[in-house]
Amino acid sequence: MKRSIAALGSLFLFLGACSSSVPGEELSSDGSRDPGESTAPIPEGLEAFYEQEVTWEACEESGTINSECTEITVPLDYDDPDGETIEISVLKANATGEAQGSLFVNPGGPGSSGKDVAESATFYFNDPIIENYDIIGFDPRGVGDSAPVDCMPDDELGLVLDASYPDTDEGSAESLEDTKEIVQSCVDTSGDLLEHVSTIDAARDMDVMRAALGENKLDYFGFSYGTHLGGQYAELFPDNVGRMVLDGAVDPAISSLDSSYFQAVGFEKALTAYVEYCLEDGDCPLEGDTADEAKEFLQGQIEDSLENPLPTMIDDRSVTPGIYYTGIATTLYAEESWPYLTEALSMAIERGDGSLLLSFNDLMIGRDTMSGEFMDNSLEARWAINCIDYPADADEEAVAENDARLHEDAPTFAPYFEGGDVFCNEWPHTADEVPGPFVAEGSSEIIVIGTVGDPATPYEAAVSLAEQLDNGILLTWEGEGHVAYGTAGSCIDDAVDNYFVDGTIPEDGLTCPAN
Repeated sequence: MKRSIAALGSLFLFLGACSSSVPGEELSSDGSRDPGESTAPIPEGLEAFYEQEVTWEACEESGTINSECTEITVPLDYDDPDGETIEISVLKANATGEAQGSLFVNPGGPGSSGKDVAESATFYFNDPIIENYDIIGFDPRGVGDSAPVDCMPDDELGLVLDASYPDTDEGSAESLEDTKEIVQSCVDTSGDLLEHVSTIDAARDMDVMRAALGENKLDYFGFSYGTHLGGQYAELFPDNVGRMVLDGAVDPAISSLDSSYFQAVGFEKALTAYVEYCLEDGDCPLEGDTADEAKEFLQGQIEDSLENPLPTMIDDRSVTPGIYYTGIATTLYAEESWPYLTEALSMAIERGDGSLLLSFNDLMIGRDTMSGEFMDNSLEARWAINCIDYPADADEEAVAENDARLHEDAPTFAPYFEGGDVFCNEWPHTADEVPGPFVAEGSSEIIVIGTVGDPATPYEAAVSLAEQLDNGILLTWEGEGHVAYGTAGSCIDDAVDNYFVDGTIPEDGLTCPAN
């Protein structure tokens, strides 16, 4: 079975005793910190960028009255700071109380907008954080309003992404040709930008932003891929790390091939948990008495959609395996979404209607189902960033071995992940250096949060990242879903809020039970 192109290159795809405060910080009597002015050293040749004046203005088209916007100039190529520059688009949600500093945020992706998080700060963060911090959301380079990567017009991109390919040599050749067409279109449209959208470049941009906003240390909250960006920042600038939380960690010490394997296993485990819930619920459309039997039935439904695509409410769009898989995966990110997956599967299996699965697929790739237009460039940016960070370098033998273990350990999702990274194999650019592992020697304590039932960034990645970091502190939530803060309850939330607000460091190894 052949994956849809939308799946290619899409990895990454978000209380115990407290002992001390972050070392090296000047704290007031209430534990807060006076941000003062930036005194961190400026990399040679970048003085103009680090010392630029920032002017905040009212945000255009923002529905938040408490926000301001600006643009911060950075070099396109940090090896040529006198050359071309780009603008990083930033949105600040002002603290509802007296701000003790700026909290930079990234929601993941790669390709997701940090500006959207800041604009919806009251949804993402608890009162103690939004009262005490200006929330700084930015679109990383290549994303959204920051020199966005573009590949092809929406109508052309949509047609290619919706295509299905038979499990034949001809189907493989057709898929490869379409992949090459997208890659060449990205090159033709975005040009030299594609060489400079790495996580390393984005982390360097964050240090420019930190200094330009007058912060001596960078306080940062990263979810999912945002943990990768935060970890990379800490590796490059350990002395500039203030209070940092990385929730839903990506492991920077493993290869792209291993990442795809562990992510597939994570989704398989989450699917098993969902199927057990579905069977116990008593109104489950999946046939079988056990989770394994029900998953085998589902596998048959997905495979059948290749020859018999499911019609949808959109006349010219139907559900084939790639869309089926992505629709399922989208709902596995949060346990609260499981009832919606049951409804989607009921529509598909019992009524032959793939409309809800199509909507979930489009939610994942940032597409408006009714109009067919893409709401942002998150998918194209994800391709570009992943392929520059993780160039495909696995040989045929390694790919074959990975495919074998995928079918053994993740039988449902194996067809979605097998075959190696075909998309990035066609990508023409590679970085001089790639992320990871992250040590951040000498940094302040960095809080790493892992969720035992996380499908997208499996728990083992958080354990690994916390061990790699010189001063990593691991928090564990024994729940289901992607990322813990805001979902896990007071055990995790209080630890994070207290750390950011007054610098108290939670107990390393703190484990919080499922709700």
